[in-house]
Amino acid sequence: MPSIEESLPAPLPSALNERSAAIARQRKLSVAVKSIYGAGSVVDGIANTGLTYIAFFYLTAICGMSGTLAGMTTFVALLIDSCADPLIGLLSDNTQSRIGRRHPYLFASLLPLSISFALLFSLPASLGGLGLFFYVTALMLVLRISISLYDLPYLAIGAEISDDYLERSSIVGFRMIFYSIAAFACLGIALGGFGAQSRALLERAHYAPFGWICGGLILAAGLAVSIGTLRQIPRLHRAHPRTGPALAQLAREVREVFHNGSFVALFVTALIFFVAQGVAATLAIDANSYFWNLPASINQEVLLVLVLSPLLGLPIARALSTRIEKRTLGIGGLLLFCVCQFYPPVLRIWGVLPTDLNDLRTLLIGNAAVIGIGLVFSGIGFQSMMADAADQHEYLFGARREATFLSGLTLSVKSATGLGSLIGGMALDAIHFPRDIASRGLHPHLPLAVVNGLGWVAGPLPAAFTVFSALALFGYKLNNEKYQAIQRALAERRR
Repeated sequence: MPSIEESLPAPLPSALNERSAAIARQRKLSVAVKSIYGAGSVVDGIANTGLTYIAFFYLTAICGMSGTLAGMTTFVALLIDSCADPLIGLLSDNTQSRIGRRHPYLFASLLPLSISFALLFSLPASLGGLGLFFYVTALMLVLRISISLYDLPYLAIGAEISDDYLERSSIVGFRMIFYSIAAFACLGIALGGFGAQSRALLERAHYAPFGWICGGLILAAGLAVSIGTLRQIPRLHRAHPRTGPALAQLAREVREVFHNGSFVALFVTALIFFVAQGVAATLAIDANSYFWNLPASINQEVLLVLVLSPLLGLPIARALSTRIEKRTLGIGGLLLFCVCQFYPPVLRIWGVLPTDLNDLRTLLIGNAAVIGIGLVFSGIGFQSMMADAADQHEYLFGARREATFLSGLTLSVKSATGLGSLIGGMALDAIHFPRDIASRGLHPHLPLAVVNGLGWVAGPLPAAFTVFSALALFGYKLNNEKYQAIQRALAERRR
């Protein structure tokens, strides 16, 4: 791997200013460049998959935390982290250095991110009660802030690297490919490795290797991508720092983004969606294991298909994105997601679904694949709209503030996800789900009311709320025609 100095582009002559960078951003990116950039989502894919699908089960079933405390630790960490996001965005937008305004934060984030992830899944067995709660909360806080320190500059690079309306959807597609591969690898290491023996998912000793292997992959992938994207710095927008106290700048920029109607629509959509899906993701392993009574092998297959199926949806989404507006693609994906999340638990509770395990396996795996495809439709549409709205922000307010803009959305996502985790944990306690489930064996006897309650809160409840996120997206009014007009106006302004 070349050193950072060897990877740096030659300094730009004064003639190659923002206008020449704007011309470069109109050119198509090669598959190699999009692959190098897209591979950066391996960091996010591993970290978020581990936190979303594995951490809550590990903390409650293995470490003995109550559902409320496990949900609370996620909620507290994400709440503090979401408040730090605008400051991280402000710093990134205004940084001037030899390696640009984004890359310093990529390099700074990787070591604390990888180590805190590994330590989270290597908790001392002697810890319990409030001591365990405070230790986990501290690790979660370091981990979440490190993810933000990486994600905000990384996503901002994706919004800056091209000004082409359709090319941005392609960039998001590459990012989602690598995210899916990373999520698959993370669950494969956790569930596949643990599932070699049916009880392994319930054994504490298997989680520490999972944490350290994934931490190493995060560090290696992050360094490779951070160095590999250095040569794209000349394409990126240059910093136009504002003067004045930092808090005053932050308040002014936050006020600006909330005067952008496109941003507000995306913010509300993300807020509702991630509250709902925070509940669903928190309870996913519990629902598969104790509502559906799936053997470890089928439990693994359902979760792995869920994270891998977006790869099947990418070619379809790519074709549709050239024919329909991004908002339509996003709304369609959300509604498809809702239907598939809603009906299987309801039919199971009503006694309509087949009882044969093979038939049930086929249904759940097929349903997970359709959910993944719906997720990629909404994901490509949403993330590409986010980049377009950042250009609209420059048109409205005269400055490039991608990271600040993105930090507002991540604030919505994180606070909502944290709230969803808290609601999921409280729901688990409300239905009297046992805390010592791991000690009861592979097939514990649970009262029917507990089982059905788990089904309702893990599927139909979040699906019903997700419908409202699709309705909120109707507030996004920026289409291809309006976007092209904005690009022409910005090009004229740069001249």
